Amino acid sequence: MAKTHLRVAVRLVLLFLLVFALSLSQGWATTIGSSTTNRAFTDTAAGQVYIFTGDSFTPGDVINGFTWFGSVFAGTRDLTPLLFQDNGGVFTVVAIGASEIVSGGGGVQSFSFGLQAGTNVAGTNYTFGFITGLVDSGGAVTGPTAGSIKFNSTVDGGVGASGAGTNDWVFTPSSPGNVDLGTTFGGNGTPLNSGVGSFNTDRTYSAQASSGVAEPGTFSLITGAGLVLAGLFRYRYTRGRRS
Repeated sequence: MAKTHLRVAVRLVLLFLLVFALSLSQGWATTIGSSTTNRAFTDTAAGQVYIFTGDSFTPGDVINGFTWFGSVFAGTRDLTPLLFQDNGGVFTVVAIGASEIVSGGGGVQSFSFGLQAGTNVAGTNYTFGFITGLVDSGGAVTGPTAGSIKFNSTVDGGVGASGAGTNDWVFTPSSPGNVDLGTTFGGNGTPLNSGVGSFNTDRTYSAQASSGVAEPGTFSLITGAGLVLAGLFRYRYTRGRRS
């Protein structure tokens, strides 16, 4: 009889774990962007926006991390991660991350996305980028600074950090002044790559953004709990009839 009880308990636990696993919108973290390695240049222009166009997050991803390869410079500079939705080459700001003051020690650095405004749960064609400056929750750029992330002036070959896509980045020719939710870049919005020479070609920046595992849906957890309770009820009922 004890063995029968154990088998029933094991089956119920496995059933709940199966429902829990299916309720996750993603099972593993996703990282998009380009490798965080040392590249040739650092931007000196202040307050510009840079957008990764080589890949996108999976809908449902919860973006929670930002990593880059930094330059060596004196003092500190400012950096704010952003999320965009790509609508055929027009990029709309959908989230503003927390601004960070970064050091000039160089090498790989990272911080959490730290949502200030918008949503960090990816929808269709969501990508990321950053602006070199402090940004408040309303999107106002309160402290533009020079760049702190290394880049190459042309697009690197090969795939992006996700193992797919490309290493393609675009950028604004000057500071847009603000990056409030709904601001657009490209198309009829703020122009991208509108300079001359190397200022009119896509680039590769040493930065990437990552997502964590999404929380299970409430409905799925309730359903799983309901199935477990139903199994317990059926077991007790069957046992009662046999006794």
